[in-house]
Amino acid sequence: MKIAFVVQRYGEDIVGGAEYFTRLVAERMSKYHEIEILTTCAAEYHFWKNEYPEGHDVLNKIRIHRFTNATKRNPNKHTKIQETVYYSTHSVNDEISWITEQGPNCPELVKYISQNRNKYDCFVFFTFRYYPTYYGIKEVENRSLIVPFAENDPALDLSITKEIFESASGIIYCTPEEKKLVERKVDIKKEKVSDIVGCGIEIPASIPHSEKLENMKYVLYIGRIEGSKGCYQLFEYYQRLVKEVPDLPKLVLAGLDAIEIPKHNKIKYLGFISEDDKYSLLKDAEFLIMPSPYESLSLVTLEAMGCGIPVLANGECDVLKGHCLRSNAGLWYQNYEEFSECFRFLCSNAQKRTKMGENGKRYVEKNYSWDIIEKKYLELFCLFDPGQKQTIS
Repeated sequence: MKIAFVVQRYGEDIVGGAEYFTRLVAERMSKYHEIEILTTCAAEYHFWKNEYPEGHDVLNKIRIHRFTNATKRNPNKHTKIQETVYYSTHSVNDEISWITEQGPNCPELVKYISQNRNKYDCFVFFTFRYYPTYYGIKEVENRSLIVPFAENDPALDLSITKEIFESASGIIYCTPEEKKLVERKVDIKKEKVSDIVGCGIEIPASIPHSEKLENMKYVLYIGRIEGSKGCYQLFEYYQRLVKEVPDLPKLVLAGLDAIEIPKHNKIKYLGFISEDDKYSLLKDAEFLIMPSPYESLSLVTLEAMGCGIPVLANGECDVLKGHCLRSNAGLWYQNYEEFSECFRFLCSNAQKRTKMGENGKRYVEKNYSWDIIEKKYLELFCLFDPGQKQTIS
């Protein structure tokens, strides 16, 4: 089969989030089918500037077809119209204006899908809230799957979101919590094909100790450092707790800094890190802290569990709380008092941390090994070629 993966941006230097997830799945599924990426020339998501060259490219043997965005996002305009469609009475035209400004505004990509839809057996759209998904899925309704990456925010309440899910032939959820959320918010028909799949987690067999933080006790945050990821609250809670318990482990941060990190002798920022450094840092951390209130899967949470360290998560996020409950490998908080208690408990109970780490490894192996993930994708692809029997290589 020839299958198109449609995603808003794609590249080796795009780490984390839906785009990184897409690349991992594409590279694994290329063992079984011809996978081609249809994407834009954007490398970043704030303005969708055209940075990659237009046309064809190849990354890790995956063919990529990039299209130029017609416009950059106007942040002020985007914020204004988003406030309207999220929180005020509005029209469908307002929602259309929002999806255009949300971007990436790439009519050439949609035009290509329309003109070449018969060249592909199936189109898989990654992330529901972007222009290429809304317009692209309309062109290939009966040959489309969507991986929504849905979070509990007002975008799920929009009428254009309902259109997207109605148009798709099937839905690939990341977690049970995401499935429950979408079915509740969007009123998915019972006959709609779906499965809870997620992404494979592959932990290196041998992980060296981190040279960056040798002999240092620390808790770790990896990801975009911004308000929507709960980082303001994390800084507030951590600095408050340090005043009460001065000998706490340091808070180490790695990833893109989109806000001003507090200057504090117990907070250390590493910037971007390599994949090898990521696993070394995870292995040596006391635990991972995940303060985000909005997640649809959280690869780094699963990577931490796969490395055998516990997770302290924001309990306002049902997905993160669900991982902790099913794995028995994490704790969660919903206010400062709970944050303080959980943080201190994990710091002072090495045996409990070890046990939770073992639980996490089993959870990841049972639910997120690549053979399980690949089998589920292959079964869904059979919807578009039922005569073809799929086997795991």
